[in-house]
Amino acid sequence: MESFGAASVRVELDGAGGYVGTRAYHLWNHEASDLNQATQPLDTNFCGSDLSNCDQPNYGRPYAAQQPNMTQILPLDYAQLEMFYNAFQASLNKRFANGFNFLAAYTFAKNLGNADGNVGGFIQDAFRADLEHGPVTPDLRQRFTLSYLYELPVGHGRHFGGDMKGVADAVFGGWQVAGITSAQTGEAITAVMSTDFSNTGSFSYRPDQVANPYDFSFNTASQAQDYQCSNPGHQTLDCWFNQAAFVTPSLAPSQQSAHAYGNSKVGNLRGPHLVDFDFVVQKNFKVFEQQQLQFRAEFFNLFNHPNFGLPGGGAGQIPVDFPGAAAIVSTATDNRQVEFALKYTF
Repeated sequence: MESFGAASVRVELDGAGGYVGTRAYHLWNHEASDLNQATQPLDTNFCGSDLSNCDQPNYGRPYAAQQPNMTQILPLDYAQLEMFYNAFQASLNKRFANGFNFLAAYTFAKNLGNADGNVGGFIQDAFRADLEHGPVTPDLRQRFTLSYLYELPVGHGRHFGGDMKGVADAVFGGWQVAGITSAQTGEAITAVMSTDFSNTGSFSYRPDQVANPYDFSFNTASQAQDYQCSNPGHQTLDCWFNQAAFVTPSLAPSQQSAHAYGNSKVGNLRGPHLVDFDFVVQKNFKVFEQQQLQFRAEFFNLFNHPNFGLPGGGAGQIPVDFPGAAAIVSTATDNRQVEFALKYTF
């Protein structure tokens, strides 16, 4: 693995921006494919040349002649995969002054390869891992975060109520507000089929992609009848993408039931964007010289904004060949939560 980056460009005293890149080779395949997968789509795989008898359950596997009873070979620490991360990162930091500070950070990135963050996604053809090249999940293209702290200018010695004392200052003075705001684009996910039509034992058999899955202008009748879309022709939560863009691959040459591998790419779908606001109101009450009481009110997902999960139940791969597969049925973040806390320091 090698990491590299251009020297940061100082935009101003408190700002920085720069390029960050990471290229990783020989990443381990951890049971992401079967090294004893049948070498090509054939009707006779897992059966034998006599389809009426079907007495050779491992026929077609590369080691069937030497080990006729051997089924799967799952790799462990098999150096086969790679990925290449490129990003522009920028930040702006206002150091604490006049009761206020913030830190803003933005990343525009692209992560390509054939391995995800867990070192290995499922592979369609165990002998052509190079064809798995695409966005490495989750491949968040854009992400923005803002954290801040502000001491309200109210209370003794401050801009408003500077002459406050006693109970009034204890109640109204010294309050702080803080928070973290984050926003990011949708995660990459991969369209797959619910079963292995290639008859090779593929771990990740994919469909053929025949159109843009986010174009809802075609096959509107099919969207309603076959895929249970509530508003055909439009993107909705029950039809996040157009399933009609994916079809079962054609039969492999000279085969009656085994289909060719699908041409659909890895990471060809995207989940919803995410926006979240967390907010805190706090105040320190001085009890004695060395003792104080802190009150905090914390608001998670302040505006109760719904952040929806991935279609198909939240996995990195989505079977697209059955009704309702494009539906989003979960959220990625919780509903608004409010917590109150007291902390006594002595």
